[in-house]
Amino acid sequence: MMPLDRMPSLSLGILVPAGAVYDTHHHWHTDMGEPRASGGFDAGGHSHAHLQGSPAALRELAAALQDAADRADPPAVAAPAVAGVAG
Repeated sequence: MMPLDRMPSLSLGILVPAGAVYDTHHHWHTDMGEPRASGGFDAGGHSHAHLQGSPAALRELAAALQDAADRADPPAVAAPAVAGVAG
């Protein structure tokens, strides 16, 4: 029998449409006084998602998403220089 894994596991995929409206106004403190925040969005119909965590964790997520978006954009192609064109 496999030993119990005490670390919870979750695999999740969310398709985010361009132009989604985000709700970022939820902020609170834990019982220990630690700040927390959440960001959520409605994806249409009954689909809603939100992420919550410490400010540092949300900034790390934002940086990772920015990096993923930057890597997915095709590189800009410079227009070839045209020399010796007479008009």
